[in-house]
Amino acid sequence: MHLFRIKEIGIKERKRQSNIELLRIISMILVMVVHADFKALGIPSQNEIIDFPVSSFMRFFIESISIVCVNIFILISGWFGIRFKLKRLVELLFQILFVFIIISTFLFLNGDIKSIDVGVIIKQFCEDYWFIWAYIALYLFSPALNSFVEKETKKNVALFLILFYIFQTIWGFILPLSWFSRGYSPISFMGLYILGRYMHLYPNKYTERKQSSDLLMYLGMVLLTTSLAYFMSIIRIDPFKAYSYSSPLVIIESVFLFLFFKKMSFNSQMVNWIATSCLSVYLVHCFPILFEWIYLYQIKEWFDSLRTIPFITHTFLWIGFIFVLSVAIDKLHIYIWHKTPFYRNMANYKSDITPKTID
Repeated sequence: MHLFRIKEIGIKERKRQSNIELLRIISMILVMVVHADFKALGIPSQNEIIDFPVSSFMRFFIESISIVCVNIFILISGWFGIRFKLKRLVELLFQILFVFIIISTFLFLNGDIKSIDVGVIIKQFCEDYWFIWAYIALYLFSPALNSFVEKETKKNVALFLILFYIFQTIWGFILPLSWFSRGYSPISFMGLYILGRYMHLYPNKYTERKQSSDLLMYLGMVLLTTSLAYFMSIIRIDPFKAYSYSSPLVIIESVFLFLFFKKMSFNSQMVNWIATSCLSVYLVHCFPILFEWIYLYQIKEWFDSLRTIPFITHTFLWIGFIFVLSVAIDKLHIYIWHKTPFYRNMANYKSDITPKTID
């Protein structure tokens, strides 16, 4: 019965769910907001808080709202379940290479880089795209993770999650080990993935609460994280720790925002169409040189020269422009990918019979 139920769930998921696809879009926008806040402007210091308490608190608040971005992206993958396909892996690598060529060519023609800088760019490209390489590791391990969740009992999977998050809270948050990297790591992704699978396969009274309760819990965690980080900054303790992806507050916050969107129900072809290109937003705006010299630099320049409302307006439009540009680049990538011989050969590969999932 257990395996039959899992197969039944897989069949139901062939169709994309626009509520989750909308959350995927929002999570990628929140990645850009996180970078536009503390990454571009820095964390408010004790002196800034004293001189500008309200604006400083709002910056902490925005960071707290947005920090769920990466965790939600992985929870979505766990909820639907990754089904390993060679074609999908090759397409992902092709997408990364495509963005690298497009952006590098633009920067070269614009005079931002020279041919002698290509080696440096490649090195930064490999180091700075931590999310991509961590996600690929998750993708490679997904068959083993799926096998564990689908073959083990509900009790054993729940026990694993409890022990995992106790271990991660101690060694990945309170006394952080370098290989946990505050949640910026494949091991944290695997924990979130299994959590997402567990919530889907074994709904309970906590996951089936009213939608309003999920929203209140999310906002409560946001305020708690904001207050904690704000207080840490006042007493000159690095508040960045409060925004670790391995923080229990951030994980709980991510879960309840995910559950809030999960309980929506609507269908939008436009939302689904945009969501298929969300990863490109990360690839484009986090590209080495483009990220530091253009995306972050422009936001910092506006922050230093504009008043609050014009700054927010400029930043909002800037994020929107980068998002639209990234989606356009990805649609071009998809068009070219579908013209490649590899795609046409793999499209007829008979062993590729797993249901189409959102991964």
